[in-house]
Amino acid sequence: MARNYRTWCQPRPDRAHTAPAVGSMPIFAGHKMARNFERDEPPHTPGLMPTKKHLRILWWAMVIGGPAVLKLFFLRADQVFETYTAALDLVATGQFGHHYFGTWDRSFQLPVHTALVALFHLVGLGTTSILVFQVGCGALTALLVHRMALHLLRGTPYAGGVAWVSALLTGLNPFMAYYQVRMVHPFAWDTLLAIALLYGSLTADPARRPTVVALFALGGLALLNRPTLGVFLLPFALRHTRSMLSMWRPMSLAVLFLLLFGPLGGWVIRNHAVTGRYQITSVTDQLTWIGLQESTEGAGHLADGRSYWHLLCPAECVLMFSMDTPERSAFFKAKWEAETRADPSLRWRMLGVKLRNFWLFRSHAGLGHTTAMAWGVVLFKWYAAALLLLLLAQAVVFRHPGLLLVITSVAALSLIQCMFYFETRHRLLAEPLLMMVGVATMAMLLDRWRRRPGKGVIHA
Repeated sequence: MARNYRTWCQPRPDRAHTAPAVGSMPIFAGHKMARNFERDEPPHTPGLMPTKKHLRILWWAMVIGGPAVLKLFFLRADQVFETYTAALDLVATGQFGHHYFGTWDRSFQLPVHTALVALFHLVGLGTTSILVFQVGCGALTALLVHRMALHLLRGTPYAGGVAWVSALLTGLNPFMAYYQVRMVHPFAWDTLLAIALLYGSLTADPARRPTVVALFALGGLALLNRPTLGVFLLPFALRHTRSMLSMWRPMSLAVLFLLLFGPLGGWVIRNHAVTGRYQITSVTDQLTWIGLQESTEGAGHLADGRSYWHLLCPAECVLMFSMDTPERSAFFKAKWEAETRADPSLRWRMLGVKLRNFWLFRSHAGLGHTTAMAWGVVLFKWYAAALLLLLLAQAVVFRHPGLLLVITSVAALSLIQCMFYFETRHRLLAEPLLMMVGVATMAMLLDRWRRRPGKGVIHA
């Protein structure tokens, strides 16, 4: 028979009852815990149960660390990029160089990734360690994408969901993962710098000078690593140019200018001392010529899988081995200038082709990889088409100011990259950003559908 309130609160005679010592019992409230205590059941101890902080750490480990750990089971360097051979030369001779057509080209590549790879070799770490580093870059990229989504969508009910889904997709994207675990390639490092630079550009405050100095220092490193990454400073320039000119003294602005352009300018001066020409790399004219070839769609392979070198006649191929670096650069400059003079519309026509390939896909993508990647090419085409529709919906329908800044930065990247030559991997630099915008647009579509008239939603 149930006891009433008065008898419930009195000690039961069949049980020994002693008053608990002061401080031995946590203060609690709620009828459920009171009943547990009356029945001599141990009260809930918060320290023995997962807290929100513990669950958050576990979630971070799963979303950010999980894909990285998974990739570690697939490490195998099937290919190495030119920066790898240049790093070996740097370790052996103390000079940057790539053996190209029978001669040592000392200005073939920019130095940042080469120096990183050389550092791994200097401390006795091999190719596998470099692949692990690339996987780590991918994990940090996912983390920055998460923070960026939270910053851009703060105040919306779907900000957290978009941030986590975007981070998870960044970690699990198979096209990005391929360059992290199967190639020694600067892609993962380039992507990390791109996302970090854009995040800093979106969050830096001119009133907080250390953040601006850090942003411009990072920008200087990014430009020296890959000059096209400079487009990710656009959000800061578009929003804060006036305030910077009014708040910062000319000397301070000069220091920022040196931080941003000093490293790349120093590299150009170094190239002039080595080759006699002021140039960022020795292959700029060669890449410009490749980008004008209609049979390759401005990329490195013909439709039948052969390299763009088959576009040269046999005599020109032989000539390549007899020229030094400046002569080879002048040779390709003369070729692309002659082609554009003969067909003035060629440059603009090919720019349109390459922009289409950037935002959608090449008609013969994936020829630089093994046939095992054929499934990936089909998947990428469907994925790129769906993502482009979401980007258009964001740009035309929703027009979120922060996401429009992201789209503008990627559009600037596509325009500058397509002035030279374009491979699908060049788009992958911005893939985490495009996925984030796509996920955010899907969330906005769902939110609008839920709030449509007739759903009974109370609007404020």
